[in-house]
Amino acid sequence: MKYISCEGVDVMTGDLIADAVMDYAAVLGANARTDSVSVPSVGPDGALIRTTLLVGPASEFVVIPAPDDVLEPEDPDFIRRLRDAAGRAGDARPLDADGRPRFVGADGPSRR
Repeated sequence: MKYISCEGVDVMTGDLIADAVMDYAAVLGANARTDSVSVPSVGPDGALIRTTLLVGPASEFVVIPAPDDVLEPEDPDFIRRLRDAAGRAGDARPLDADGRPRFVGADGPSRR
């Protein structure tokens, strides 16, 4: 489990979902685009819910580990849609810490 933290709000979600949201935010930022994403998450009462995030160049997300939970959201269709959308977001790709372009698409992050 991970928290996606933004503006003092913590969204608890699955590891792979959080990673896909962060990768998508990086691609959208590189292409000066914005999207609204309904993220599978865990509400304060432990129920599975959807939390809508505005993702784009101005996004300032932090992802931190959360306690493991047997109710960890897993949504392979959501992750696939987000990764496919990242592949269609534009030609620009985010750079890694060494300044090398990174491709984030249907199969997740990789180097080109």
